[in-house]
Amino acid sequence: MSTATVEFAGIELLSPCPHCSAPMAVNTLTDRCRCSSCLMESALPPSAWDEALRGVEKDVVQFAPGYLRHGPEWGEGGPPPGPHVEWQRGHDAPPCPRCQRPMRLAPQGGCVCAACGAGRAILPKPPWLPADSPVLGFVSDEPAMAEERPRQPVHVACTQCGGPLVADGSSRIVPCGYCAARVALPDAVWAALHPPRVKRRWWLAIHIKNDPRRGPANIIRFQAPAVTIGGCFGILGAMAFLFVAPGVFGHIETAMVVCFVVPAAIFSCLWVWARTRYRRICRAENEVVGRLSAHWSSGVSTKVLLTPPGQPDTVLAHAALWALDKRRFDELGGEGGKVRAWMVPGRPGLAYVAPVPSLLE
Repeated sequence: MSTATVEFAGIELLSPCPHCSAPMAVNTLTDRCRCSSCLMESALPPSAWDEALRGVEKDVVQFAPGYLRHGPEWGEGGPPPGPHVEWQRGHDAPPCPRCQRPMRLAPQGGCVCAACGAGRAILPKPPWLPADSPVLGFVSDEPAMAEERPRQPVHVACTQCGGPLVADGSSRIVPCGYCAARVALPDAVWAALHPPRVKRRWWLAIHIKNDPRRGPANIIRFQAPAVTIGGCFGILGAMAFLFVAPGVFGHIETAMVVCFVVPAAIFSCLWVWARTRYRRICRAENEVVGRLSAHWSSGVSTKVLLTPPGQPDTVLAHAALWALDKRRFDELGGEGGKVRAWMVPGRPGLAYVAPVPSLLE
């Protein structure tokens, strides 16, 4: 079964201007950006985009819809010298231009609103992105810098003679054709010609090779108790063989059977039991929706309600997620967040919950 999928990731970017250090809003997938403070152009090299896009596909599959996180974490040294970006990104879809509901990918291309049928185009990724990048395209309401249109000129009066001046925004100093004075445009006029670029959210279409929200559950969590208990018995058996067995057992063969064969048998039984339990519970027809209910303040246990897909009020059973800290609890949607869960029909005791967002709804 293929677990590959394509989904949207919301992203917001800021990059410091290398000329005046003012924050520049990067609202589209481009390799150049213009500062709205000093109007100077600067490049966004591949290293900056590598910071912005590294691990973005993991954010989509680990977070609940609408959850965005900040980064990157620079450490004690702070951000590196030269061009870099500060990002906020996560699992988010572009809103419908009509009804503002989250859109989804359309089979024929682009994205479509399931409620009103409105569509939006997905722009292809630029050629300067690496070929192995998970980004397939992007959705943005802001054009790239090369596509920006010049703004309409503004008519002002000369401060010396009162003659009419035409300011097109190319320079803040405008010469007067009547008295030859050099007039500095007021802040309000300059801001009207060059309104500051505000940081806005835009969206990436991400290809996820192995999506943990699809396909079978992770069997490692079932086998972990067998490995832990079997390992403990193995260590105890080795210690007993070295320090206790020579004085208790008369024959070395008996000591080896007691200290090594018995722990190995216990481990094998636990291993088979774990795999049998996994095959019985984690079937595709047994998958339900786990809804996070209450979080234990110490992070020991989180209560989960098991419900059929699309029926949040029908509780089939109660389960628990262990060692789920508050941060991960919020990333999964907090109270009411939906996670993957499996339960054998009519057997509430045969259930399993994974700390991964559910796609059944």
